[in-house]
Amino acid sequence: MALTNARKKAALDAGLASIAKVIWYKGTEGNEVEATEVAATACTLKAATTANPSVMANDGALESAAASAGVTVTAFAFAITDNTVYTTVNRLDSAVVLNTGGKITVVDEGLKEQLSHS
Repeated sequence: MALTNARKKAALDAGLASIAKVIWYKGTEGNEVEATEVAATACTLKAATTANPSVMANDGALESAAASAGVTVTAFAFAITDNTVYTTVNRLDSAVVLNTGGKITVVDEGLKEQLSHS
């Protein structure tokens, strides 16, 4: 059984409507922990589209706060205002190595979440 594209879009839009932040993670796949060296970054998500109803992405380019110490950021998750994570931890395409003061920059639609990773 599968949902129609309209229902997929509605489900994803409703499920992620409150997203306000990106939480950054470090570590190897399956062993990620929050990268406290980089504060959560404010973020809004674009609505899913009928053409791509199972995917939502960041709306606009992002820039993190400066890292408080050196860290290699390997993943992210979307969270609401109080830092409650609403999505799975998603690996970045490439790890971001930061020195103290370094920042993560992300292009528009560079971070994505989808209904299923299968």
